[in-house]
Amino acid sequence: MKRVPDVICHHLFDSKIYLITEKNDPLTKKSLVLPSDLKGRTLMVGGGAPPVLRALQQRMIQEIHVDYFNSPDHDTTLTNVAAHRGVCLAPGFLNDHNGEFAWLNFDSEVIIPCGVYTHKNDQRESLHAFIKLLQHFYLDQPNFKV
Repeated sequence: MKRVPDVICHHLFDSKIYLITEKNDPLTKKSLVLPSDLKGRTLMVGGGAPPVLRALQQRMIQEIHVDYFNSPDHDTTLTNVAAHRGVCLAPGFLNDHNGEFAWLNFDSEVIIPCGVYTHKNDQRESLHAFIKLLQHFYLDQPNFKV
């Protein structure tokens, strides 16, 4: 949105990073997955990941020496997780909560701020009421997984 003129960001929440695995993966027994737990794993990277997530992925490749391959998008990544081809680091806002995969807490300081953008001249009351409703929802639900 940096290239779009005259917009305002209304911050909603900060999305944490999770490790996506199969539900029967041994890491699901851990309350917090550490970067060192990725040793010997294959990590899928790419797929339009934001720069802060790409930097985390690269750090895991360089420091933990995980195997990796590029995945073009999130849907393909989930297909590859289901096919036992690897695991993936992803922002919580991508979790569709369908129960098909394990979304594990990953030990990382990386967050991705998420919000709603509006045009600076849009002063509709209904729009601003809706944004306030969303902001209150996320403020009132601190344990909502995002």
